[in-house]
This record gives sequence, structure tokens and C-alpha cells, in this order.
Amino acid sequence: MRQPVTNGDTHNGTGAAPILFVRRQYSPFGGGEIMLDTIAKEFRARDMAVAIMSGDWPASEGIEFIRCSGRRFPRAWRARSFATAACRKISELDPAPVLVQSNDRLPCCDIFRAGEGVHAAYLAERRRLSKFDGVGLSLSLFHKEMLRLERLTFRSAGLRAVIAISKMVADDIRRHYDFPGDRIHHIPNGISLATYNAELREQHRARIRAQLNVPLDKPVILFVGSGFTRKGLAPLIEATTDLESLPELWVVGHDTRMETFKRLAQKRGLGNRVKFIGPQKDVRPWYGAADIAAIPSVYEPFGTVVLEAMACGLPTVVSTMCGGRELVERFDPALVCNIAERGELSASLSRALRHSRSPESAPLVRRAAALYDLDTMIDRTLAVYESVLAEKRRDPTAATPRIQV
Repeated sequence: MRQPVTNGDTHNGTGAAPILFVRRQYSPFGGGEIMLDTIAKEFRARDMAVAIMSGDWPASEGIEFIRCSGRRFPRAWRARSFATAACRKISELDPAPVLVQSNDRLPCCDIFRAGEGVHAAYLAERRRLSKFDGVGLSLSLFHKEMLRLERLTFRSAGLRAVIAISKMVADDIRRHYDFPGDRIHHIPNGISLATYNAELREQHRARIRAQLNVPLDKPVILFVGSGFTRKGLAPLIEATTDLESLPELWVVGHDTRMETFKRLAQKRGLGNRVKFIGPQKDVRPWYGAADIAAIPSVYEPFGTVVLEAMACGLPTVVSTMCGGRELVERFDPALVCNIAERGELSASLSRALRHSRSPESAPLVRRAAALYDLDTMIDRTLAVYESVLAEKRRDPTAATPRIQV
């Protein structure tokens, strides 16, 4: 029996065939979620029917919510279970969506936004950095399932467009899956330049530093992110010990293995110079109080933190496997480093700290970030959706195939 598109959770009740956005779960801090929510509201403002399919999503007037969630446990089956449930539910919707865009790997979507990058590329980098890791990864059922779902998504005959949030991700898609280049659209996350700006320094620097008992002239490196292993906190702690300026390292974020990283900092003799701040709903005061940012990730599809920090005028150090390197390179390519080489990371950090002491640096850093204005990125994303919609209207018989996940 075919279900109505509202599935009992109607917000607009139009009955029209919607544009359907799919995301397994909601995070208020996710750059992809912010873009999805903004774009969905933009389509709704254009009097188009819009629906969001997810296990959880905040209510928004005029936008339908379709609840869909697979099994949460075991972890290995989580993504596959959601994809199976979502594709089944999509095939039952009446009226059928005019367009399906997914932020998760989903073999039954028209547009896939590869906001989490390419899992095959992530695993390849993990193996490059550690042979020991490579053995464990090859045996992991979770990673096998993620690769399987990723292959199904990129090889789906119904996939009409992929949005790659960095040039690095676009290259990874072509290299690992031979996906047609003309169907890959490079559109990074955008940012509100009014929200993230260099004025945050005047507003927050003295207060935050006084709160932590840190002198105004003490160099501070800021790390923001959760999942410290993937984000590269361990090599950042190691590299910080080499810096002659004896900077502090502030860690904003959460990790279940927090104590492991605290012990590493103590073992390396950093003591109170590494401060674990914890997760923050508003990171802007910390951008205002720091001198530079560092995101030396093992694999980072883009890294909204890079964009936020640079919009605030902070010279930012990233790894070669961070998609946000395209932004950093616009300011200084020497701030992009191979984290497997401790000396490279230390040298990039030292260079960024030198930049931070120059009053000319902050405007130049922000100028690089200004190219990623949120409105510009939304306009580019909407253009892709409208192009795919037009393509589907020209060939209405070419429905998206419903693949067995």
C-alpha cells in the first residue's frame, strides 16, 4: 500500500509532489545540515513543495517531515539499514518526489551531496599513515559496508549529479569511482561573513583569556572539532612541543577518548599549556581569543572550521588531506602540510604564528574566506537542483531506479 508523502507528519499539507531532501540524522553544528536547511527553506519560499526525510529534524513551517530511521546497532549496519529503509519509503511515496537529494550515501537519489567525502579515499589515507591501521581496516565489517554502499551510490544509473564540497573530494570521486566529471559540481559549504568576522577579537579576546588566566600576548593555537583521532589532535600535540614560542593549545570539542589525549599532552610535558575546553554551542568567542587555528586532519572533506577561522582573520594550518586546503592556499600554501612529517606540521604552525603577529595578515586571511559567502554557495547549489529538475522534466519516463540495498 502506497503511503501519502506526509506520513502523518505534515507541516504544509499541499499534496503536491515535493523535492525531497534526505539526511539520516540532524546535527545543529553540521555544515551540511545548515546548507540543507537553508536550501529547503529557499525552495519553499519559491512556493515549491519541500519535504525532509530523516530520523530527526527540527520542525519548520511549510516543510514536510517524513520520519525514517534504520537500526542504530550494530554500527556496521547503521548506514545500510537507513539506506534500505529510505529507498523503500521513497518508492512508496504518493505523489512521488520530483527530485531526491541525499546528504547520505543513498543508491536511490538523483543528487548526492558528498559532504562526508569519499570513504575509499579516507581508508587509503589511514593505510598510508599506519600499516597497523591498514590491517584492522581491511577486517572491519563497518568499513566494508560503507564501501559497498558508496559503490552502489556512485554506480546508480539514476544518479544525475554529485555535489563535491571541495576540489579534493571531486578528485577522489573521479579517481576511485570513475564518475563522469561533467556531473560533479564543486560547491563548498558557505558561511555568513557578517557572523564570522575579525571584530570578534575586540569583543572576546580579553574576556576569554582572563577567564582562562592566559596573558594577552601569549600565542594560542585553536583546535575545533570532535573525533580527535580523525581530526589530527595527536600529531598537533606532538608538533606543539617543538615550538620555541611555547604557545598554548586550546581544544574545543568532544571525544570519548578525551583522557587519552590529556595523558599524551602531559607525557609530552605540555602541562597546562593544553586546555581542553569541551564542546561549545558558539565557537566565535574562541576564534576571537586565539591567534591561529589548526585542523591537521587525517581526512577532512572540507572543514567548515577552516572557513570560520579564516573569516575571523586567523591564519589556519591544515593537512594535505583537508579539502579546505583550497582556501588556505589562497593565503599561504606553506600552511598546508603532510601530518605524517612532524617537522612539516611544526614549521607550518610556526609560520602561521608569525603571520598572526603581523597586522596585515588578518585582512588577507579574511579576503580568501570572502569567496565562500553563504548566499553565493546557495545560489550555485540551487542552480544544480534546477538543472536536474529541468533534465527530469525533459525525460519524465526516466525515473530513478530503486536499487536493492
